[in-house]
Amino acid sequence: MILALNLAVLAGGAGQQEQTAYRVGPEDQITVTVARHPEFSGSYYVPADGMVNLPAIGQMRADGKTLRELSAEITQLLSRRLRDPEVTVSLQAPRMQRVYVLGSVRKPGLYDGKPGWRLTEALAAAGGLEPGLEESDCKAVILRARSGERQSIPLVDALRGPPEANALVESGDVITLEARETIPVYVYGEVKAPGLYRLRKDTPGIVHAITLAGGAVEDAALDRVTVAHLDGGTTTVNLLETISGGSQAGSIVLQPGDLITVPKETARIAVLGYVTEPGFYPLKNGRKTTLSEALAMAGGRESNRGEIGSVVVIRAQDGKQQKLVYDMHKFLKSGDVSQNPEIKAGDVVYVPQTRRPDWDFLVRSLTAIGILINPFVP
Repeated sequence: MILALNLAVLAGGAGQQEQTAYRVGPEDQITVTVARHPEFSGSYYVPADGMVNLPAIGQMRADGKTLRELSAEITQLLSRRLRDPEVTVSLQAPRMQRVYVLGSVRKPGLYDGKPGWRLTEALAAAGGLEPGLEESDCKAVILRARSGERQSIPLVDALRGPPEANALVESGDVITLEARETIPVYVYGEVKAPGLYRLRKDTPGIVHAITLAGGAVEDAALDRVTVAHLDGGTTTVNLLETISGGSQAGSIVLQPGDLITVPKETARIAVLGYVTEPGFYPLKNGRKTTLSEALAMAGGRESNRGEIGSVVVIRAQDGKQQKLVYDMHKFLKSGDVSQNPEIKAGDVVYVPQTRRPDWDFLVRSLTAIGILINPFVP
C-alpha cells in the first residue's frame, strides 16, 4: 500500500508536464489554430493511417509526432503562403490509451491510461508491488507497441533516479514487473497481519516472514513457533534463541507453501491472598518474572492486612507440590535477591495475613477454587 502511494505521488505531476511529449496517434482529435486566419484553423480526427488533410497543405502525417513537432511542421508549410504564421496544435480529445501491466503487481491487467502517463503511474494503477517484494529486487520491462523494442528499467531508478528513468508509456505498451524468484508462505497466529506472503528464494527465513506479517503481538509465544510443510512434516522453532543469537534454528530454509504458526502464550500464574487484586496473570514469553513483579501485577499487598514477610510460593515439581516462603522485607530493605526469586509458569503466589501462614486453610482454599498441580503450563 505504501509503495502504491509513493508511486502515485511521484507520478502525479508528470502528466501535465508531459503534454508536449505526447505523440499523436490514430483516434486522437486535435485542434489546429492559426492566429488571425480562421480559414486555416479547425478540428481534425486522426484516422487509422495517421494522415490528416489540412487547408492549404493537404495530406500530412500526424501519427507519431508530438504536438510541438506538428506545430513546427505546419508553421513551416504555411509559411509558403503566409508571412510569419503563428500556429498552435492542441489535443482536443485524446484516444483511449490502453496499457498492459503484468507480472509481480497486485492487480495485473489492462488499464486505460492518460496522455503523458509515466511508468510509475501505470504501476500505481495496478496497485504497486505484490506483498513481500522490495523495490530493489524488481525491474520493469516495457515492450514498445510502436517499435517492438524492449526497455528494461530498475524500479529504484524509476522511483528515485533521474526523470528520464521514469519512462513515458504509450498506448499498447506492455509493462511487465519482474522480481527475483520468490516462494509463497502463510503466516498465521499471533502476528499483526496474518496472511500469504512471498519471500525471496535466496532469503526465506522464518524471522523475515514474521516481520513481513507485521511482527509478533505482545502475547505471542516465540519459543515454540511451528512450521508445517506440504509433505506433512512439522518443525518447532525457538525464535527467542535465534533472536538473541544463541541458535540458528530460525534460519531453517522455508519451502513453498509452508504454514508458519505463532501460538499464543498461555502460561499463567495465580497471585492470591491479601493482595489488592487477587487473580490469574499471564507471563511474558521469553521474559523472567520475579516475585516482586508478580505482586505488582496484583496491585501489591492489601493495605494493613497482607504480610509480605512470609510470602508463599507453591510450585509443582516432579509431580509434587513445593511450599516456599520468602521474606520480601529483606529484599526491599537490603536488596537480598535470594528473597525475590523467579516465578515460573503454574506457580501460585499467596500473601498471608500473618507471618505464620495457615497451611491447612491455604490448601483448602486452593482446592476450593480448582487450582491443582501445574494447571497453567501449556
